[in-house]
Amino acid sequence: MQEEESLSTRLALRGVTKSYGERLVPDQVGRAVRPGERLGVVGENGSRKSTLLRLLAGTETPDTGEVTVAAPGHLGQRLDLSGGHTVRQVVDTALAELRAMERYLRALEAELTEERLPEYSELLTAFEARGGYEADARVDKALYALGLGTLDRGRWLGGLSGGERARLGLACLLAAAHDPLLLDEPPTTSPSPWSKNSNRPWTTTRAPWWSSPTTEHSPAVSPAT
Repeated sequence: MQEEESLSTRLALRGVTKSYGERLVPDQVGRAVRPGERLGVVGENGSRKSTLLRLLAGTETPDTGEVTVAAPGHLGQRLDLSGGHTVRQVVDTALAELRAMERYLRALEAELTEERLPEYSELLTAFEARGGYEADARVDKALYALGLGTLDRGRWLGGLSGGERARLGLACLLAAAHDPLLLDEPPTTSPSPWSKNSNRPWTTTRAPWWSSPTTEHSPAVSPAT
């Protein structure tokens, strides 16, 4: 059953619990996400929605339970890089894994032997599955779709608005082709670059999770529309 589930899901939680003092958030959460499915995590401010996304992204570890996820991409409420970084550095950081994969592929090709052919084939398949050869083109496409097509790559993050930073982070996340995507709604004082009311359309076949504040008194997981 577990093997069958792993073949049909991109992400699964089984009995996941995380405690903060005496408070359990989340408490025994279980959910499977299938390819193409979109889910939203809703709850009042402070109900630890962002904690759940960090558990899914692997940046935090649950006290109990198990999280199974393929190659998640996580966009938090704010970019981790300081205002002293440039747009180009943000893009380079987002694509660092893909570029490292490509460098290793080139190194294997230079001294390819029969013994290392399976390793090369496996890495090439993973690289192509994530669209590694088109990564830089996806950055340009995503920046344009999110209204940042003319953004100078040498511009400092400190000179960008909060909304521009959020859209830049989303563009880089999309270009890195993670699956699933974990999108944490920015604070309510910042415009959301991925709200369905945005006039900057972007479509993806991947399975994103998102979180946003609501007036509900307990967190819940529901399909995103």
